Amino acid sequence: MPYTISIGISVILLLLSLIFRLAGKLRLTLPLFYFLLTATVLNPWAAEHETLAFAILYVLLTFSVISWLLSLKNAIRDRNYYKAVEEDMSWQIQRARKNGIAMDSVYFDSKGNMRYKDTDEVVE
Repeated sequence: MPYTISIGISVILLLLSLIFRLAGKLRLTLPLFYFLLTATVLNPWAAEHETLAFAILYVLLTFSVISWLLSLKNAIRDRNYYKAVEEDMSWQIQRARKNGIAMDSVYFDSKGNMRYKDTDEVVE
């Protein structure tokens, strides 16, 4: 009998650990923590102030969704930036090849400009 209680507690703690890890990845830690508090410790308060309790939960969920949308916007912006840099570098390589410049004599700096290795001048 004591072993089943110990195993049961261990399983519950493992499940809570996995749930909080997943919530952390999805940025839902605060809503999950609030939900667990209102379902256990703050249950009498949540029962008395049901509308307020749900409003707080919805606000926390709204902040999480806004966070997701901002991350999506930033990811799209970064993707477009790197795509533009890649296209610019490709254009510079084509132009250099057309002008007969050997690719082993040039490099790209951190700003995406093609430069000569020996003089560090920008390839025109």
